[in-house]
Amino acid sequence: MIWVISQLPAPMEWAGLKRDMYGRGRAFATARFSGPSSVVLVWGTTLSATTGTYSGPTVRDITGDGTPDICVGDNAGVLRCFNGPDGTLHWSYSTGGAIYSTPVLEDVSFFNPGMEVAFTSTNGYLYVLRGTNGTLLWSAYVGYAYNGSPRVYNINGIPGNEVVVATRSGTYALNGNTGAVVWSNTSVVSDAAVAIADVDNDGEIEVIVADNSGSVYALRGTNGSVKWVVSTGYGYGSAPAVEDVNGDGIMEIFVNFYNNYTCRINGTGSLAWCVYGYSDLSFDGRESVVIGPDINGNGTRDIFTADYWYNFAAIDGGTGSVIWSRTTTYETHSHAPITVGDFDMTNPGYEILFANHDGYLDVYSASNGNFLWNISYGGPVGGCCASGYALIADVNGDTCVELVVRGEADAPNLRVYRSNNVGSCYLSYDDPVAVREEEGKERILDVVRGGIMFYGKGKVEIYSVDGTKVGEVSKPGLIRLKNGVYIVKYKNKTEKVLIK
Repeated sequence: MIWVISQLPAPMEWAGLKRDMYGRGRAFATARFSGPSSVVLVWGTTLSATTGTYSGPTVRDITGDGTPDICVGDNAGVLRCFNGPDGTLHWSYSTGGAIYSTPVLEDVSFFNPGMEVAFTSTNGYLYVLRGTNGTLLWSAYVGYAYNGSPRVYNINGIPGNEVVVATRSGTYALNGNTGAVVWSNTSVVSDAAVAIADVDNDGEIEVIVADNSGSVYALRGTNGSVKWVVSTGYGYGSAPAVEDVNGDGIMEIFVNFYNNYTCRINGTGSLAWCVYGYSDLSFDGRESVVIGPDINGNGTRDIFTADYWYNFAAIDGGTGSVIWSRTTTYETHSHAPITVGDFDMTNPGYEILFANHDGYLDVYSASNGNFLWNISYGGPVGGCCASGYALIADVNGDTCVELVVRGEADAPNLRVYRSNNVGSCYLSYDDPVAVREEEGKERILDVVRGGIMFYGKGKVEIYSVDGTKVGEVSKPGLIRLKNGVYIVKYKNKTEKVLIK
């Protein structure tokens, strides 16, 4: 079986809702902020937004020019992609329906060179656009969802990626090349984004869905059938966050529920624990959990959650015990209200970026929940409805991450902030996942004129996109190939290449 796998975002990127297909919401690169005096507005623009539901920004080189880009939708139904360093508009695409979906930036199709942008609109359609120019590659009807943020991954082991999305009509996997339905499960409906992972370490991919009735499903990536379901009875759920937090090889799944419960479900399909009091969700925002560092030193990653009604907490990812909790001054209202990363060089450890209802970016210490500082990104102080979606990503290619925020109705701004402190940044090397992801990117091959230059040791196999084996070599050197798209398999890794 050949697995053609979408790559996880680089440590400096933010490729979809809560960064990646696991929905962790954690940045793997650092910055040099040191309080509000260090924050400099790089650029900003105004986008149409309504109260409560809005598209979050994503950051990746989507045009193929080597520079990060920022893509985001708006309430008027327009998806825009901007140049990251200066905010120049690359292109825009109008759907005719509001875009509440956070787009995913990924290599969706074999047959279109470069990256694509995938997102849904309230008109019920999922769109895939060419990253180079914003033209439509394909669209497919999947039904309405408040969030509708898709994921892209090879979920069934057949060459090619699928686009996976949950809506009020069901959960769908669509062929990345054509938009044809690979499978659908119309019994599993949700307004929240899914997560994708091999949660039980059996070698097969699962699609994790928190539905609109208090259940969490693991659907088989091969055909969408139910592998297991855990029913809580706690009302509609948020976008799941998935990671192996205790190092036992089995992933854990964390979901916030409407009835004010935060729950951990084990990857094998059993309920581990639920904590009451920190996840009173808004119906449209469905504020979700992020997975951060091990702040209490017991060897297990911890989770962070902020709900719609001022509650904010760090919870031990292993035991479910509350490490600390705070009552915030202003509420949150977002699919992804908080982000965790190491971006303030004056505070030991990690920080939490919190986009609040009064239009402020609040910064808290992840280790103890203490407030550190804030800045305004617009909106009336003491007013309503300026909550934002905030993230941490490198928008200019200098390896240091910037603060990116997009606000709702009373602060409908997209803004990028950098630090004025001079110096180099680094990966979060105290984060073993970041280290594994970066070290896993060994240089195996380069695409050159007329073929592939292979640097590895051992056997490399080459397949056409229909799975036919076209070649095999076992020593470094130039592998000559005709123009076309190929799948290169080396050890346990695969990569799609275009020869032209």
